[in-house]
Amino acid sequence: MTGTRKQKLLIGVVLVLVVAALGCYAAIMAFPELGLALVRMQYERASGVTAKSAVVDGYTIPYYEGGSGEPLVMIHGFGDSRISFVQCAKWLTPKYRVILPDVPGFGDTAQDEKLDYGAHAQSERMHKFLHQIGVDKFHLAGNSMGGHIAASYALKYPEDVLSLILIDAAGVKVKEGMPYADADKPAGTPEEFDAYMDKVFVQKPPIPDSFKRYFIKQAQKNFAWQNRIRADLRKSPDAIFNDRLSNIKAPTLVLWGDRDQLIELAVGEAYHAGIAGSKFVVFKDCGHSPQYERPKETADAIVAFLSEIPK
Repeated sequence: MTGTRKQKLLIGVVLVLVVAALGCYAAIMAFPELGLALVRMQYERASGVTAKSAVVDGYTIPYYEGGSGEPLVMIHGFGDSRISFVQCAKWLTPKYRVILPDVPGFGDTAQDEKLDYGAHAQSERMHKFLHQIGVDKFHLAGNSMGGHIAASYALKYPEDVLSLILIDAAGVKVKEGMPYADADKPAGTPEEFDAYMDKVFVQKPPIPDSFKRYFIKQAQKNFAWQNRIRADLRKSPDAIFNDRLSNIKAPTLVLWGDRDQLIELAVGEAYHAGIAGSKFVVFKDCGHSPQYERPKETADAIVAFLSEIPK
């Protein structure tokens, strides 16, 4: 084959690849669910987790599981899903059996009007779920509402919890006002979506406009439902446990972003002061969800903390 023919063939292959790539990009922009599914698959593969599910009292709970070693259960926050800790899990599955459940009422779980979604009820449901899949002693982590549920669990089932990791967790009150107050309205425009993301992150991830429109559509769809869950969280027996923090005996890591605009650093300080012997780690220039904004740094902090716990 002559040099000219080789060059033409190479140009042809490149053009085919470019056209294919543009076609994939166009498809993802037109169908953001496809793009999000591809992103999720990439994170799953990188972290070595597999999608599974369990049925608890007739209710299906999807979850990710991967890795080996002592179990590490990680609970996501309000409005989130089991994907919350998947990026972070990349650096955890080599050392731990990582379990990432969808919290009932969120993610791919059913919106069952008959259930109670307060922290007390969620921790009881989590207890049944974990024991059903054969996990009865484990390290327990949670972000935001997930930290609230994790703290409730540690108070209710201390014999299960090898250690507790609270990441920008709710459940402690440091000023006037009602935690989990109803939202006034969902984001309706990309600008409103960006404004909310500015509250969550110091350095927010780049998000294509088509993805933003999809998230806005989902927020509008779930708006009334999520206010219903907020109401359950407010009336839960475990809505606030300032006066019970001293009852948490598990080795505890309190990890916070110093610029969290949703759950201020003072809440982390209150957790640290109330739980005897707890370790307090603050990420500088970080927002409400360190597992998204600083996934490796979050994993490193968790591994360092767990490595210090006597076996």
